[in-house]
Amino acid sequence: MPVRAETGAREHDAGNARNMRWNFAFFGGDIALFSLGLSISSSYTILPLFVAHLTRSNVAVALIPAIRALGLYGPQLLVAPLVERLRHALPFILLATILERVPYLVLAFGAIALAGGNAGALLALFFAMIFLALFAGGITYPAWLDMIARSIPRTWLGRFMGFWWGAGNVMGIGGAAIATVLLASVTWPLNFALCFAMTFAAMVISFVLLALGREPARVTHNPPAARLSMSAQAHEIAALVRQDGALRRLLIANGLVGMATMAGALYAVSAARLGGLSDPEVGAESTVLFVAMTVGSFAWGAIGDRFGHRATLHWGTACAGVAGLAALVAHGFLAYGVVFLALGLSISGVLLAGFTLITEFGPEERRPTYVALASVAYAPFVIGAPILGGFIANAWGYPPVFAVTALFATVAALMLRFWVPDPRMKTITSSERV
Repeated sequence: MPVRAETGAREHDAGNARNMRWNFAFFGGDIALFSLGLSISSSYTILPLFVAHLTRSNVAVALIPAIRALGLYGPQLLVAPLVERLRHALPFILLATILERVPYLVLAFGAIALAGGNAGALLALFFAMIFLALFAGGITYPAWLDMIARSIPRTWLGRFMGFWWGAGNVMGIGGAAIATVLLASVTWPLNFALCFAMTFAAMVISFVLLALGREPARVTHNPPAARLSMSAQAHEIAALVRQDGALRRLLIANGLVGMATMAGALYAVSAARLGGLSDPEVGAESTVLFVAMTVGSFAWGAIGDRFGHRATLHWGTACAGVAGLAALVAHGFLAYGVVFLALGLSISGVLLAGFTLITEFGPEERRPTYVALASVAYAPFVIGAPILGGFIANAWGYPPVFAVTALFATVAALMLRFWVPDPRMKTITSSERV
């Protein structure tokens, strides 16, 4: 019997190792191809430029990150209890993520059909499709991140995320270059329609790779609270926040990180309207952005696994402050290159830490709730900050927006460094948790 048990354990470990290598390739390939699709229709360059062709309103441009954030973060806490009761979440993910991809195909046809004399209708369609795509992403996100955390060992999670987001950004450099060529050589609106269509094509391939993954079963969470009303579940979540002091500090600091996204969508428009850059040059800055995101992804993943993912969030937030300060004095292609370089490092750092840091908080069976809670607490700030930035830009111009962004980023970085505990260090006392 001991021999059989030992043999069975070895076979089990070998199977886990094979599945880990398989999932590293296929779940990672999904990330890379999805990232490629997003790079072709970049929310920091291509989408703001598309809206700028339809309206002169800075508020409309600033609505892009706000609408994206509302869709992404809004539904997560509602679906987390469902995910905690699923032994396998991949079928649920595959069904919901269809709506994450199809809106880009709708936008491709809509741009051609409505751009001629229906700018208002095209603008409404644009925001509806962007919201739908991110709403579907919000529904799938807690389940997807929990699945990745179960499929990849914790000691490899940072490098996994960093490598594949980096690989996606390497392809994204090519995608951004393609978008630049389309903007320069194809007339409006066909140039943007082609960007949207190519985004959809990349996402179709990523869907196939995702479907081929091998999801390990999860430990389900089926307490009486699963059958309680929504208000009772809200009380349970509030109690969780009260009891976990480390989580509470992270949520507060993350709010300021969200405020530091205020200027994100305005850098490209500022470059075109005040910085002296043409549309193709703004498209070329998208390449700079993705080069920085690529280098950042590889570097942040290794830094997170070595020094903790809190360090990744800390330095990524600091880069957002550098971008804001650089934008205050930027004029011309090279100067804005510094802005987009810092922005790319910030995006990759904050994005990667958003995936990895929260997985180190709380018990495994409650991970979907922790993931959703972090996202929902972040949402009001990352939604409200760009809208506030748009109003400030309309009233007083772009420099005040850039200055306030730098201020929030600096404060958030200091809080992350000196106030938010690192869950790896295990130095939180029981009094801090109560």
